[in-house]
Amino acid sequence: MRLTPIAAALSLCLALPAVAQESATLEDGTHIRPDDADRLSMFGQHFAGALRQAFAGGQPEDIASLVETLSGPAMSADGATDALQGDWKCRTIKAGETSPLVVYDNFDCRIDGTSFEKTSGSQRTRGSLHLDSERLIYLGTGFVQGSDVPAYADLPADPLSSTGAGQIWSDVAIVEAVSPNRARMIFPDPALESQMNVI
Repeated sequence: MRLTPIAAALSLCLALPAVAQESATLEDGTHIRPDDADRLSMFGQHFAGALRQAFAGGQPEDIASLVETLSGPAMSADGATDALQGDWKCRTIKAGETSPLVVYDNFDCRIDGTSFEKTSGSQRTRGSLHLDSERLIYLGTGFVQGSDVPAYADLPADPLSSTGAGQIWSDVAIVEAVSPNRARMIFPDPALESQMNVI
């Protein structure tokens, strides 16, 4: 197997700065849950572990989709927000843990200002984008369609064990615009099923 796509993907995680574990606040003053700050601080470990499983056990066509998704340098974070505006077709990729690699068909997503929402599919997410140093961070509430969906700031201490209607969890991701019509959101150690999700 050629190492060039793997090396390119791994270089992405090495280039990303981490949120300090002791910090519970993003640079813009937004509170981040301690468990999500931990996920970001260990981004490289989750990213590399998920890639190892994906490349070792994924189907060739799914590996090609993952490599394509992770390829290309990101635009500057301060210019990305404008490029991300509007309605998107967004594909979800899950890597590691339950299955080595699963690539889903397109879903519908929308970015309006700093608000992001995945509006179709059974597992959805809704939240906001935050400029944090030289990167964009997504903080949101993941939920199963039909659930009561609190804002990220209002999530209980353990969302997965909450007694409200449906299933909810916290979501955190690094957001990168590659071009005006291509972007990626990388979720390290998501609450359900995988070691990394990419939208």
